[in-house]
Amino acid sequence: MKELKYIPRVSDSQVTFGVRLGLDFQGCTVSVAAARIEDAIDAGFRGKTTMGSPTEKQIKLAAKFGYDISRLSRREGHAVIDDLMTELNHEAIEAWALAPGITVVNVHDNLRTAQVISSIQPDGTVYFRGGNGRRAWARNLRLLVVQALERGDWPALRAPLK
Repeated sequence: MKELKYIPRVSDSQVTFGVRLGLDFQGCTVSVAAARIEDAIDAGFRGKTTMGSPTEKQIKLAAKFGYDISRLSRREGHAVIDDLMTELNHEAIEAWALAPGITVVNVHDNLRTAQVISSIQPDGTVYFRGGNGRRAWARNLRLLVVQALERGDWPALRAPLK
């Protein structure tokens, strides 16, 4: 199971809050606990009788990281996937030393257009200079080798993250 070292876990007070609601948050991430609260509201307040299930694609993706989400609600499954993707973003930010001013390319850009990072959001969304809302997930970016060589940043030159 992939360790989620960048993803916040519930605090003791949040676990206690969950107990008051009849929910078990022990060991949960904050987003999974929030999904459980939303599911409880849908069931208990809105009268919804089914919460749906994760898609096959979500189940397969989670399984690649050692998570079985097949018995979770659709919302909980989505929270697990979101946590995994955010974790991958933070791993990329650390591995590539991504920061404002760094020039990168998006692995999904067929033209391999060089982009200069303007800002990085807490979820790992990277915005680029030049406006127009240009952005990408950090996990999809790679440093330009020339820039890494100029910076002497040898760890950034290791094999791409998978």
